[in-house]
Amino acid sequence: MHNYSKLSPIALATMCALSVPAIAPTALAEEAQVTEDIERVAVTGSRIKRTDMETASPLSIISAEDIELGSFTSVEQILQQNVASNGMATGAASNNGGNGAARINLRGLGEQRTLVLVNGRRMVNSGVGADSSVDLNTIPVASIERVEILKDGASAIYGSDAIAGVVNIITKKDFEGVQLVTGYAGSAEGDANTGEVSLIAGGTTDRGSFMFGMSYVDRGEAMQRDRDFSKCPDNAFDDDGVCQSGSSRIPGGTVNDGTGWKQLDEDGNWVDQYEYYNYAEQSYLYTPQERISVFANGSYDIHSDLTVFMESMYTKRTSTQQMAAEPISGLIIDEDAPGNTFGTDVEYRRRMTEAGPRIFDQTTDTIRLVTGLQGSVDFAGGLDWDLSYVYGRNDSTDRSSNYINLKKVGETVDPSICENDPDIPCGDWFVPEGELSQDVVDYVTYTDQATGGNEMNVVNFNVSGEAWEMPAGTVGFASGVEYRREKGWYQPDAVTVAGEGSASQQDPTSGHYDTTQVYTEFAIPLLADLPFVEDLTAEVAARYFDYSTFGDDITWKVGLTWRVNPELMFRGVVSTAFRAPTVDELYGGQVSSFDYLADPCSGYGDLSADSATYQNCDAEIGDTSYTYGDSQIENTWTTSDNLEPEEADTFTLGVVYNPEFLDGFSATVDYFQTEVTNTISRIDTQAYLNNCYAGNTSACDVLGVERSSFSGEIDYMESPLTNVGSMDTSGVDMNLTYAFEAAGLDWSTTLDTAYLIEYKQDGIDYTGKISGLNGGWAEWKNNLTLKVGGEDWDASWRYRYIHGMTDDYYQEAYGLTTEVGSVSYNDVSGRYHINDTWSVSAGVDNVFDKAPPYLYSYSDANTVPEVYDVMGRYYHAKITARF
Repeated sequence: MHNYSKLSPIALATMCALSVPAIAPTALAEEAQVTEDIERVAVTGSRIKRTDMETASPLSIISAEDIELGSFTSVEQILQQNVASNGMATGAASNNGGNGAARINLRGLGEQRTLVLVNGRRMVNSGVGADSSVDLNTIPVASIERVEILKDGASAIYGSDAIAGVVNIITKKDFEGVQLVTGYAGSAEGDANTGEVSLIAGGTTDRGSFMFGMSYVDRGEAMQRDRDFSKCPDNAFDDDGVCQSGSSRIPGGTVNDGTGWKQLDEDGNWVDQYEYYNYAEQSYLYTPQERISVFANGSYDIHSDLTVFMESMYTKRTSTQQMAAEPISGLIIDEDAPGNTFGTDVEYRRRMTEAGPRIFDQTTDTIRLVTGLQGSVDFAGGLDWDLSYVYGRNDSTDRSSNYINLKKVGETVDPSICENDPDIPCGDWFVPEGELSQDVVDYVTYTDQATGGNEMNVVNFNVSGEAWEMPAGTVGFASGVEYRREKGWYQPDAVTVAGEGSASQQDPTSGHYDTTQVYTEFAIPLLADLPFVEDLTAEVAARYFDYSTFGDDITWKVGLTWRVNPELMFRGVVSTAFRAPTVDELYGGQVSSFDYLADPCSGYGDLSADSATYQNCDAEIGDTSYTYGDSQIENTWTTSDNLEPEEADTFTLGVVYNPEFLDGFSATVDYFQTEVTNTISRIDTQAYLNNCYAGNTSACDVLGVERSSFSGEIDYMESPLTNVGSMDTSGVDMNLTYAFEAAGLDWSTTLDTAYLIEYKQDGIDYTGKISGLNGGWAEWKNNLTLKVGGEDWDASWRYRYIHGMTDDYYQEAYGLTTEVGSVSYNDVSGRYHINDTWSVSAGVDNVFDKAPPYLYSYSDANTVPEVYDVMGRYYHAKITARF
């Protein structure tokens, strides 16, 4: 990683010791002690306490007031509406594969490349096990004082994962009294009803403080069949109003005897398949979830220069997703099997509606404990120090009901087995929907149960203060050392490991690593009190890291702030960043995934396919007549323990303007550029498929495509994780804020704008594009907010805008391109303080009930639920009592 000077751990530790390093992470973005009547604070992105909140790196703050006025019941909702969020971030509307988790994706660089902190310290990765990022559901909204978003690489300050930026969640402290909040929300369709209750109590003395809280959230579900946009693709209804689009795995089964897929018609005859199954009927649009959280923090001054502190947080999450009944496929039934009248072996597949819809349940328990000491010493002008220990653990049980055991299916159609074992029923599978023997259904149906978890142990020692005097001022510093050990595991059900289930085969995951890191940071005043230079300050930081998995290296940061006068400041940062491969990337067991892909050989054998373009279709399919390519293809995901860390170069350049002639107005404009190399990413399977069948044999070798001898469809291929990927993104962030008084009222308006200049991944330009597999990269995203308040009330209007994008994911394979228009949402809310104790608030999100756009390459619900609002008009209300 940019080893301009390779230092040994001893050398770097000595350098840090001589510089008398770093500040306590607990002080990050919190109030610091008052020194000489000047308040010094440390903001996210730096560990040095200072009197100025503006640093070289751009920072956004979401206040408790913003949170209280919204419909937010999870941190995910707060963050994913930020204009810096791009790509695809898992959330409440992620029904297919979401596993109940919620994550943030800054800059569209991937959820695993945004570092999530709580009070300046790491949060344990969480989910169903061996996870590479934080499940935001584990952090209760009721505990939050504010959220700080650093939109810049910060590995030199915080270490791995801070490539896209840092989300630092600051929890309440110094809370006095008791606060009770009850809330309820629901859609205009009468679904997705969500209730919440929270209770916080706390007190302070002259020697310390303590705060305790509890939170309960019960989120209801919505079904895809209850929305016009998601119950069936556009223009897919026949004259009878029946949806004619979906999966080729249909109830009643289909058979391929080598002459194409056939189904039973109304007269009981096997004819060419003409039906499709609309799986949206049984799928959630919005997933239900229940969360119970308990949290507390406190501090006690042992004496004036020594404080003991603690933080604790526990969240239990139960979540559910639901999808259509399990499809079985790839089953070869012998010619002698019951009901087989074809006189030959056949390939068989069926939608198992007799077993019921697939139901996925997760129960996760996440705990985070922090304890430590912090204080100050009267040495070298005064030093602040802290020593802390962080323990985090996440345990999960992951259940999938109404799965089908393919091995047992095979036993029911093999007379030599089922006729000789009284515990195994013989079954005629060549029957219409609903006529499959219940004994057979019961025998082949099972509940898949997996367990998993994550664990983190971190020890930090930090010290900070003033290093030396320069003509322009005092040099501030921060430095410290960190030891961290992380492990993760995921144990699938034995049936899944054996590959006997109709769902994806998956191997166990288990592994761990540890790392020792040392960092130092300086804020160096270069010039001051000169014409056109009120002050010029350099920010310099470096971090040495040593991992048990791949070795050691150094990352660094150089920033500059030039305050021209009290109104105008320029800033810029050049830095390197890195992300260490996680347990699941290094040691993850291979897993099969049914991905939405277009088979380039679809239609081969008809005039619709161009054999000159797809040269390898002849070699793979031969003379088989192949006219159908399903939209979901089984694809095996593989990992490697030889992965190296990702490396990144980041650059930001901005201006901050606070004009004296317009009191209350401020503006920031920041250009950003991030280049990630050695990226750990899964290959673009669609691009490799297209290249393979266009004659690129190396692409074919990577995929390892195998096809069915019956249908010619893809039976097996794999997408490996590699270190050869790259990401390049650049753009401009702008924030305009104006607070003023008019007509006896307090007003404020804020405009947050993000303009995406470029986003490329592995050389493919995604700027202005959207797809179901990759998410969306709109060129423009805006949030405009207007607030107004009187003596005992306030109100807010927010306008959210997502610029139009192009969906051309299937352009090369099918010639399908969609121009997706711009989408905008309007949210309104208000609050009334009845008295000093009681207040009420209410609001409506998506006031005009804007539906999401239809996409050919949808990930779910005929759109991309992780990008657009799928709930429609949504009402919310809260009652707050403060004693």
